[in-house]
Amino acid sequence: MTMKKSFLQSLLVCIFLIPIAYSQEISEEFLKTLPPGVRSDVLNRIDDQEKITDPTYSSLQTQTKIEKKELEDETAEDDDFIRNIDDLMVFGSDFFRTYQSTYMPINEPNLSAEYILDFGDTLEIQLVGQKNYQQKFALQRDGSINLPDIGKVILTGLSLDNAYSLINAKVESAYIGTQAYVSLSNIRDINVLVSGNAYNPGIYTLPGNSNILHAISVAGGINEFGSYREINLIRNQEIIETLDMYDVLITGIYNTKITLQSGDTIFVKPVKNMISIDGAVKRPAKYELFKNQNLSDVINYANGVDVQADNSNIFLDRIIDGEVKALPISDVKDFDKIQSKDRDKIFIRKHSFRLVSIEGAILRPGRYLMAEGESINDLLKKSGGYTSNAYPFGAVYETEQALLINRMAKDILYEEFIDNIIIASQKNPTGGFDISSVVDLTENLKNNSPNGRVAIDIENEGSNVILSDKDRLIIPETPKHIYIYGEVSYEGALRFEDSYNLDNYISKAGGLKDSASDKAIYVLHPNGDTQRAILRKSLFQNSPDSELILYPGSVIFVPRGIDNTATNRLAAQAYVSILGNIGIALASLSSINNN
Repeated sequence: MTMKKSFLQSLLVCIFLIPIAYSQEISEEFLKTLPPGVRSDVLNRIDDQEKITDPTYSSLQTQTKIEKKELEDETAEDDDFIRNIDDLMVFGSDFFRTYQSTYMPINEPNLSAEYILDFGDTLEIQLVGQKNYQQKFALQRDGSINLPDIGKVILTGLSLDNAYSLINAKVESAYIGTQAYVSLSNIRDINVLVSGNAYNPGIYTLPGNSNILHAISVAGGINEFGSYREINLIRNQEIIETLDMYDVLITGIYNTKITLQSGDTIFVKPVKNMISIDGAVKRPAKYELFKNQNLSDVINYANGVDVQADNSNIFLDRIIDGEVKALPISDVKDFDKIQSKDRDKIFIRKHSFRLVSIEGAILRPGRYLMAEGESINDLLKKSGGYTSNAYPFGAVYETEQALLINRMAKDILYEEFIDNIIIASQKNPTGGFDISSVVDLTENLKNNSPNGRVAIDIENEGSNVILSDKDRLIIPETPKHIYIYGEVSYEGALRFEDSYNLDNYISKAGGLKDSASDKAIYVLHPNGDTQRAILRKSLFQNSPDSELILYPGSVIFVPRGIDNTATNRLAAQAYVSILGNIGIALASLSSINNN
């Protein structure tokens, strides 16, 4: 799609963007007569042309490159979907980017009975019975507290549950009928070292109820070289626990009972086996596998294969002997037998579905998901077919690509109108002739939004037109009118008569105004085709050429005469563009009425 767009942009640039040289002076009086929008565009166009005539921009080749670059910038966002598989996110990296400080342990006790006491912790002990008091006791450096009438009690290294049992036993032996209630009033701070492939390795101060996950989080997570599968807690030069982040992120199992202590080291090992998977899986990313894991595990980590997967197009790229080789994969199940290797890349193609809409005189209007290669006829079948009053000849078919091309063509055409206005004003600085009709047409063109209509004969071509994403099809109801606009006495709808020709309808509309063009009348047929009928002058009145077939829903447009030969060629293109929007508006109105 991108190559097609670039080619069309270059083609349009080469055909239409011909530099026009004109003097830099333009009458202030003339500028005041222009509508504000057109006046601004005239001044901008003069400024642009002055830059092009500068030696720096003197060559046509340079100018073409400038204009082409501008067009490519406007459509760059359409290429955002093109993604290199190497740009995939490492699975789990977003966990630490979104980890919030409110999830960190706070310096208030809310701990399990397995919490290990140490210097810095504070207990609150309440005695009830023969002896009554409530008092806080901080663990000293030797790990003890000193209870009144009881003495020193060593608590360091004990769990909360064991400390409660010991204190209660001491109280019961000292006081008859007295019960002790023990709670943790304040927890200690600890210093730990986070090293290896952490994002910000260093020494960190944490609350005493912290674990490995807390320490890695305050260090900013794991860097691009680190392993998410092997994070070791080292105490007294021994590995006492290993955290596998996939247990947390994929299975949701994380039942560590080991809290950190001062002097602990959390070491993030380097990643060894990184596998990329993209395409028709539910969670494309880079995943880390152990050496003994098969590639089927990475598909499981990616939440499995998507329903849109094209199982006949599966690719595995692997580095072998310094070369990237594509290994044939005939079925997803083959990955059960293929052991993973670092830098493996899996791509499973998605079936290219198209989301399209159909409106108007059909049984089930709405949005439909269409398979690759399906046509307008397939869409009509899915939507139930036509209603009894449908008018297939008046079908409006719009595509994104046609919209892009029409927008570019309309912008180029508008610039040519601006150039003609500038040249005409400079050739006749005193206002030797009236170009108000050209200015009016230029303003209408500026305000006319481009459309993406493609003229088709849906009855004969429906099976040949392959749908693209975001296509839109409108089937209007059969109209009973013909529409006439422009330089006639009465604009609007006229009842369609089989026996009437163009002359009859113009007469019905009160005839042509004196300001009507003597060059042509334009007729937009319901299927989107535009025809031009040449007016012939009789002795008494202007009469149109009657060799023209009219249909229900046809739009007749009688333009205003333009006293500018150079602009007549452009006017024909402008009338076709404006008429196209009228036709779509009328078809859409029929569609709304039907729904």
